[in-house]
Amino acid sequence: MKEEQDPAISRAKRRYMLMASLPKLFDMIHVLFQSINRTAVTKEELIYKIIAGHLDIVDRGKVEEQLKLLQELALDYISEQFCLSGDTLIRLNRSSPESICAELVEAK
Repeated sequence: MKEEQDPAISRAKRRYMLMASLPKLFDMIHVLFQSINRTAVTKEELIYKIIAGHLDIVDRGKVEEQLKLLQELALDYISEQFCLSGDTLIRLNRSSPESICAELVEAK
């Protein structure tokens, strides 16, 4: 059986690729939140700003997967909150971004 045909290997490769790009996404989100001077933003707005601000990023689905993975790995730093309006807020918590970023680099 070829590697590409094995779903487990394919998922592992995809996860590895997503993990490798997490520090870059983390930096983008950190700078974005600093520039708007807020601790929460809607998920839609965050994804839009990431894609609009970086011409090399065009796949919304990939950004959403990376964001979900980032939330799993950096629970102390980033979280999701659902609003009564139906929006989903992404919230940055008050923790050390440097230590979180270092953990993400090590997790690769």
